[in-house]
Amino acid sequence: MSMEPITKEPDVLIIGAGASGLMAALELALAGKSCAIIEGRDRAGGRIYTLNDTRFNLPVEAGAEFIHGKLKITLEILTKAKITSYATGGDVWRKQSGQWQKEDDFVKGYAALNKKLKHLKDDIPVAEFIETYLNSVEDKAIATSLKSYTEGYNAADTATASTFAMRTDLEESEEEQYRIEGGYQMLVQYLLSQVKKAGVSIHYSSPVTGITWQKNRVNITSGKQQWGAQKVLVTVPLGVLQKQAIDFNPSLPQITNAANALGFGNVVKIVLQFDEPFWENSVNTDGKNLKGFGFILSEEKIPTWWTQSPKKTAMLTGWLAGPNADKFKESSNHEILQEVFQSLAALFNMAPVLMEQKLIASHVANWAEDTYSRGGYSYSTVGEVSHKKTLKDGIENTVFFCGEALFEGVEIGTVEAALSSGREMAQKLIALS
Repeated sequence: MSMEPITKEPDVLIIGAGASGLMAALELALAGKSCAIIEGRDRAGGRIYTLNDTRFNLPVEAGAEFIHGKLKITLEILTKAKITSYATGGDVWRKQSGQWQKEDDFVKGYAALNKKLKHLKDDIPVAEFIETYLNSVEDKAIATSLKSYTEGYNAADTATASTFAMRTDLEESEEEQYRIEGGYQMLVQYLLSQVKKAGVSIHYSSPVTGITWQKNRVNITSGKQQWGAQKVLVTVPLGVLQKQAIDFNPSLPQITNAANALGFGNVVKIVLQFDEPFWENSVNTDGKNLKGFGFILSEEKIPTWWTQSPKKTAMLTGWLAGPNADKFKESSNHEILQEVFQSLAALFNMAPVLMEQKLIASHVANWAEDTYSRGGYSYSTVGEVSHKKTLKDGIENTVFFCGEALFEGVEIGTVEAALSSGREMAQKLIALS
């Protein structure tokens, strides 16, 4: 997959063809700024990765899957592109201590928890909040649920995750979630078409290893290839910056320090196609009717599961995030699948070998092992504002950064956050000219 090579030096080089990079490129190009994108992968989209595998009944979302509410920029793009989205469906169930229970919220005892959260005057890590404010026997279930939510939904380490951000998330996040008909690839393909129409060239399979810079001049190295421009916009995931996968010359220790102070969690996502929706058989669910369920929360090693509801299909998605996903960073897909069968067997009172026999296809996305992301998505940490500012301010009006990790708002860690950050930084670059 390739496009035309750069024949004329652009005003801005953009590192990364994920949602943030594509959005920034489009905004810059429409404003008359010449730019080119350099992408390490052989495709665009980054952590948006839709697989069209005929063994599955529906497109497989190995990365981003949900639109978390009626999000402005995402819906703006879908409307322009005439792409359809639809609301997810189904109830939330929890299996705890062997008992099934239908839930109203992802966090147990939210009303009681919210009272304690409202009394908090200063931000502290979630772990400290749990230890200080949820330490009674009566609060044990709430504490366990909150920890699971922080780690599982936010992919966060409770030792550094911001309680204020978690409070805002619980208060303001929209309950309604949506999926894109045909998968998130539809949004990426539309942005690609618009970027190409605007004259932006994209270089795939070109992982950037070095950026040499001085004021109003950058030189980019990828293997034996070299590119030059007046400015560079780095849109790689936070995990890549934290691992210092790109060498800056002169070095930028303030950028590394700021990146390391922000939160970035690991994710393992397992998409499974079975021969039948065995979870609809009440024999497997202790007599409970889980037909058409949306989410299951549990105490198993693979704790979170969801269906494609309201679409009827025998597909299940397993989810591990944060510290739970860290444990599987170096596991093979086979090892992860063995844990999958054990977890599902415990949930649905079936032998693991029977689970394996019923499986038609599987896809394991271990994002921590992905060279170009080094993890799943970002989460809010205590005191993050100054560190985000360091990254957003950039260096000498020459080296700039954007991406979902630099977004400030409830939608951190989402495609909407990436699109918003890309647009914001593009407008900053336009204003400088």
